Amino acid sequence: MRVTTRMAVGTLVSNLDRSYERITRFQAQLSSGTRLNSLSDDPAAVERSLALRSELRNIEQFQKNLSDGAGWLELSEATLGELETLFVEVRGLAVQGATSTYNASQRNAIADQVDQFLEHSLSLSETRYRGRYVFSGTQTGDVPYLPQRDASGQIVEVVARGDASGSIEREVSDGIVMQVNIPGRDIFENPRDIRLPINALAEQVGEVGQERIVELFGEAGQIRAEDVRDVLDDAELDPPLTADVRQVLERSVENLEARETNPFSALIELRDALRANDPEEVRDTLDKLSNVREHISSMRGQIGARVNRMQTTQNVLDRVTVEMTSVLSEDEDVDLSATIVNLTQEQDVFQAALASGNTIIPQSLMDFI
Repeated sequence: MRVTTRMAVGTLVSNLDRSYERITRFQAQLSSGTRLNSLSDDPAAVERSLALRSELRNIEQFQKNLSDGAGWLELSEATLGELETLFVEVRGLAVQGATSTYNASQRNAIADQVDQFLEHSLSLSETRYRGRYVFSGTQTGDVPYLPQRDASGQIVEVVARGDASGSIEREVSDGIVMQVNIPGRDIFENPRDIRLPINALAEQVGEVGQERIVELFGEAGQIRAEDVRDVLDDAELDPPLTADVRQVLERSVENLEARETNPFSALIELRDALRANDPEEVRDTLDKLSNVREHISSMRGQIGARVNRMQTTQNVLDRVTVEMTSVLSEDEDVDLSATIVNLTQEQDVFQAALASGNTIIPQSLMDFI
């Protein structure tokens, strides 16, 4: 086959173009630090890289949600911890006020302290996280509770401004949503639908009494204070309640009523009893104060469980992020030493090709003049 000068020149130019293209690619990899600068570099690796980066962005958002939710819950727990400590101190004051050796002046002084505790508990209900009210449910822009005051400025009642029962949730992983708030409804308002196990009630009476309680309320389940009150107030009940059964039911109602209270009303009731210099009424508030403190402690336990779960989820996401970043690095990151060697070799090849071109096209324009 006859090889013309034009064919030799074309081959030379084509080879120079390919060599220069490789030089440009190696230079781009060195300057960018990645070997995937276009889809044609490695289509399969580009596809994996895009999928991994999308997943890493999702994880980054999950981590932000976890950070925000954990901060919200930790502040709520700290607030409830302070509120629980407050009720421990208040109950100690109530025990002092219930002592018969205290006089009216001393009880009035204790009432002043309780009144300040009431003001502080109201301020705790207004705790904010990043400008949002923690205990307002979903209405985070509004103060959750408003005090009603008398002419002297003393709080006589605290009412909810709106619905503080809303739940704020965050997605912390694919398909996993967690509640990050404790609604004020669960802390600062009367508990709803308090029930007493029938079995616990029946155990307090003899065999005959147990049969009677089962007859009145059923064999299993739980009863409400309203159900017990209806039975106690039923004058036409046949047969009538025995003294033992009536005593147990009355005691159960007292227990349920002591639990049907909130921090504000318990403090107001104690303060007013101290102002009235009535040690018996002060003594009646002790169970309510204890129940409020126990309820707050229970809510703190729920918060702790959520925070622990969030921390576990955070640790898992951190490990997944490290593993995905490692896989992404294998696909994207350039091997600097190998790329530098390849670039140097390709530059030598290119220079050699240019030099060989002199033998293929030795003539210049001057040769033809």
